[in-house]
Amino acid sequence: MSTTIRLEDKTKREAQKLAKNLGLSFSGFINALVKKAVREGGVDLRAPKLTVNGFTPEFEESVFRAEKEGGAMSFGSIEEMIEYAKNEN
Repeated sequence: MSTTIRLEDKTKREAQKLAKNLGLSFSGFINALVKKAVREGGVDLRAPKLTVNGFTPEFEESVFRAEKEGGAMSFGSIEEMIEYAKNEN
């Protein structure tokens, strides 16, 4: 089954670039997004734009501020960081 969608040229180019960076075809990218929306019962269209590092601007700024102020921490792995974050809350 085939479906046609219309996108603004700029939006399509940016989405194609994102799909490529994720290792997906554009069609596969769209399918993954739609499946995620169905699985989660919707999409939060109010989500903040993420920085190039994949964080919200507020979170990224807090990391840079902590580093500048000497409060940054180092972790051996992402798992260690997540475990630390879980125990802090």
